[in-house]
Amino acid sequence: MKRVLPAIVLIAGLAMTGCSGADSQNGQGEEAGNASQPAAEETPQLHPLDKDQLKQIIESTDVGGQSFKSVDMGDDAGSEAIKALESAEYEPAECKELSMTALNATTAHNGTTLAGTSADKSVSVALMSLADENAAGSQMKNPTKVADKCSEVTIKSQGIEMTMAYTTFDATVAGADETVGLRAKIDAGGQTVLNTDTVTSRVGNNIVTAANITDIGDEQTVSKTTEAFVDALKNAG
Repeated sequence: MKRVLPAIVLIAGLAMTGCSGADSQNGQGEEAGNASQPAAEETPQLHPLDKDQLKQIIESTDVGGQSFKSVDMGDDAGSEAIKALESAEYEPAECKELSMTALNATTAHNGTTLAGTSADKSVSVALMSLADENAAGSQMKNPTKVADKCSEVTIKSQGIEMTMAYTTFDATVAGADETVGLRAKIDAGGQTVLNTDTVTSRVGNNIVTAANITDIGDEQTVSKTTEAFVDALKNAG
């Protein structure tokens, strides 16, 4: 798991920066856009949430009977993953800057991020609360050229070569202002180590990213997880 963790961190980074670019905008389509518009009109401007508030949301939100526990990315495992990314070789090289920018987004935008995992360790969630709605919105968009450059990424880290290929998929999350769906395949050591679906939604100045970290093979699980945390964030506001 330690060797796969850097790739999972990269997935979260790419998702949070909206690396799916124009494809993700098209992937949402009229259905997703129209569905989220009423919610956007009803959603009040939310205030930035601190780490304690995000922890309370993560650990009090139940998704289909599944509880979550917060995870500090500053711990040994998290720090090891981030250090691995910082020293890794990327192809295309532009994707390294993209992933590092994503991981440092909360600092750049005066915000807070906290991750969590489900009790059965099958789903991860990351909550990002930024200074304002514009900062959060910028994290959900990226130029089309970024998607072209990062649709397939090779990472050489700690003596291991990992490759990740991803495609966007339609994802609708009730109550969210906008949503991006990302499907990734991670190969390491000549074999596929993980197929994962990631759903990222924005609600006001807050962002939820949910991803399966085991091969559960059900994109609806991460959509339902994202929706539950979108509701929790709206109630917290």
